[in-house]
Amino acid sequence: MALFKRKDLQEKGLTEEQIAFIMTEAQRVLGADYISKSDSEEAVAKALEGAKTDPTQSDEYLSLKAKAERLEAMQGAEFATIKAPYKDMVWDRLDHGEKHKPYAEQLTDLQSTMPDLFATVEEPAKPEFGTAPKGSAPTGGSTPSFADVWGFVPKNKE
Repeated sequence: MALFKRKDLQEKGLTEEQIAFIMTEAQRVLGADYISKSDSEEAVAKALEGAKTDPTQSDEYLSLKAKAERLEAMQGAEFATIKAPYKDMVWDRLDHGEKHKPYAEQLTDLQSTMPDLFATVEEPAKPEFGTAPKGSAPTGGSTPSFADVWGFVPKNKE
């Protein structure tokens, strides 16, 4: 796409040398921003090829998936017994392959060889409310009554 027409430049009184310079510079500036048709078709084909790949197999996706699995496992009950400073070290020692043993089994095996990494699990005490029950059901009349203690004697109605 030219910015000028030779005929218009000749009508303005420019020489042939000036017209050639203007036309050359205009083409050079315009050509710097344009892509040839073959280059654009090649870029489109490459983009379409990249879009056909499975995004779940990309390195970025697999890395994020591994981090999510690690965080989920660390929040689980199996990892609650591991002392905080050693959680990363224990995670690195576990097998994370596709057909790995459950983490609970792996941690049991690791606990037998490295007991210092694990906190001892104590059975939580059951809460007790009030006092311990003792005695028996009231029998009525075996102990002094309220009237006997305070000297309340009802008047006889005769």
